[in-house]
Parts: sequence; structure tokens; C-alpha cells
Amino acid sequence: MDKSDISVLIAYNFWADERILITCERITTNEFIRFVAPNPGWDSLRGILIHALDTESGWRLVLQAQDASGVLKEDDFPDIATLRSHWEVERAAWLKYEAGLNQDVLNKGYGDDPKTSPKVWQTIIHVVNHGTQHRSEAAAILTGYGQSPGELDFATFLTEHPQ
Repeated sequence: MDKSDISVLIAYNFWADERILITCERITTNEFIRFVAPNPGWDSLRGILIHALDTESGWRLVLQAQDASGVLKEDDFPDIATLRSHWEVERAAWLKYEAGLNQDVLNKGYGDDPKTSPKVWQTIIHVVNHGTQHRSEAAAILTGYGQSPGELDFATFLTEHPQ
């Protein structure tokens, strides 16, 4: 996998996250924390987005051989502004991590058994794909609140950010 390809995927991931966060700023705190039905597994829009952020953070820490045992708690995110603030910190951490990537690092395994673990590039693609799933759940909830985030497609990102 080529670093420029991974950089595009990381940029897409944060572009799509940002579209969701911007849309969340148009809803009430009650809508943000409200139990949703059908429940996609995280109880609320807040739960879905905290899970997505926790996953982005956790996998970055794993790839950097840092402790990833902490789990984000919903009570620490009472509103969108708090979530956005944490996501901005995570975005900066990902961009710093990305700056240090090269072809050799991307194509190596990691962790206790690098020979059998996924490669770094495969895990980054997992993070982006995981985010896509949960952004789609968030988008459905936001649309139900009358606040669609619009297109989140990779093709839309590429149109807005030509290489």
C-alpha cells in the first residue's frame, strides 16, 4: 500500500467525521443524548459517535505501540462541543502519526506477533471502514431529526478535494 493512498483515506475519514459533527451542531443536546429506536447498538447518537472516536483513538494507539486500554465514557461528553474538542485532538494525533508513515511501516505487521498480525495499512483501512459504518448510522439519526449531513461518499470527498 502506498502512503499517498493511505493519506487520502485518512483525509476522507476526517472530512466525513467533520460533516457529521457540523450537522450535530444543528441539533439539541437532548437529541444528541436521546435513546434512539431502532437502537443500532450504542443507544444514542452520542453513543455511536463516542464509539467511533474511541475506535479511531484506540487503533492509532495500538499502531503506535501505546496503551489503548482506556475506553471513552459517554458521561464525559455532555454535548457536541466536548465531542468536537476531543475529535480535533484525535485528528491532530492521527495527522502527526500519518506524517511518520512510510512504505516500509505501512507494509509491516505490529503488536506481539508482527508476522501474523494485520499490516498497518490494513488496520488503517479497517478504521476508515468502521467509521463509515457508524457515520451512516449517525447520518440516519440526524436525517430523522430533519438534519441530513448530505453526501458522505468517498466520491464526493474526491470531487471536493481533487488530488
